[in-house]
Amino acid sequence: MGLLVEGKWHTDWYDTKATNGRFVRKDSHFRNWVTADGQPGPTGKGGF
Repeated sequence: MGLLVEGKWHTDWYDTKATNGRFVRKDSHFRNWVTADGQPGPTGKGGF
């Protein structure tokens, strides 16, 4: 089975030897808040 990485489909899998068999997820790129009125969220970053 493949996986989608940054919008591109890959058929290879992650290197389990480098992580001792654990799945290590990359940090999310989405850090803004979605607020009802568009005001910044709890972190002070702009809302949508």
